[in-house]
Amino acid sequence: MREGTGEQSGSETFLHPDPAVDAALDWLVRLEAAGHVDKTTRSEFDVWLAAAPSHQQAWNEIHGLWASPETLVAAQELDVHLSQQPVSLDEMRGKKRRRWSFRSFAMAAAASLVLVAGASHVISNYLPRMLADYTTSTGERREIALPDGSRMILNTHSAVALDFTEGQRGVWLLQGEAWFDVVHDAEHPFHVAAAYSEVRVKGTAFSVRTEDDTDTVSLQRGAVDAVHERKNIPVAHLAPGEMVIASEKSLSSVAPFNSDENFGWLNGRVVIEAQPLSKALEEVGRYYDGRIFVLNRALLDVAVSGDYRIDSAEAAIDSLTTAAGGKITVVPGGYIIIR
Repeated sequence: MREGTGEQSGSETFLHPDPAVDAALDWLVRLEAAGHVDKTTRSEFDVWLAAAPSHQQAWNEIHGLWASPETLVAAQELDVHLSQQPVSLDEMRGKKRRRWSFRSFAMAAAASLVLVAGASHVISNYLPRMLADYTTSTGERREIALPDGSRMILNTHSAVALDFTEGQRGVWLLQGEAWFDVVHDAEHPFHVAAAYSEVRVKGTAFSVRTEDDTDTVSLQRGAVDAVHERKNIPVAHLAPGEMVIASEKSLSSVAPFNSDENFGWLNGRVVIEAQPLSKALEEVGRYYDGRIFVLNRALLDVAVSGDYRIDSAEAAIDSLTTAAGGKITVVPGGYIIIR
């Protein structure tokens, strides 16, 4: 085991930003999941534990969370979440999805609970990044050259897994938003799977955004087919400038969209056009690495507009709040209070 590298002795891999926590997670897997621990392993653990105060602190945090009721709840939620994922890269190839052990889910839950308060954030924050090939942090954009020559740009706080094996061209959007400029290949369609939908193309430019309860597909040029996980829902055929939204049980009608709103992020902008402050804060908040608390709830229904830089999310929140008739207070630690 090499501390901080994410390499483990078992099948689990953790990529926690704190190397001590990452190593503590590995030891938790080795000591708790194995059942019986031999003397050699126990001795190695004792040596690691005594090597630095940070090791003891990380171990106390991780082991304490492992034993907590919240970890059990988180593990159960994670198990349900993956069992309900309608489309996966393995399923694109007609293969059975690999199932993780219950203890592995609990380990992942413990890891994420170190970072966030409450099991409800575990699924949305940690699990996608465990499965991903590429990720972005809050406020980051990242361009990736795909194996077939296509381009992919990830928006803020996003995660994707790739499948370019055996002639496949597939991407699983686990979290966030991604834009694709796909190289034409009639014999090998390009697939993007999200929570409730799959996009099939041969060569085009489009974006897919997945949120808690919807997927949004927006076509910039070319043509795409949006396919819902439910076989009885007709396929949506999109033309440039059109979008479709997939939810758990439906696929919306094809509709036009505002290019600045849907694709402004590619140029480092977030555009709000006559949206309630609640929606505007939700959109701008995707680029803010902190928490927003609204005390004056009456402001949330006030319509606001604006064109802001992604890398100035705090200023955008201030401007939008002022336009709605409110004020913000910035508290150390990344908290914004709206009054």
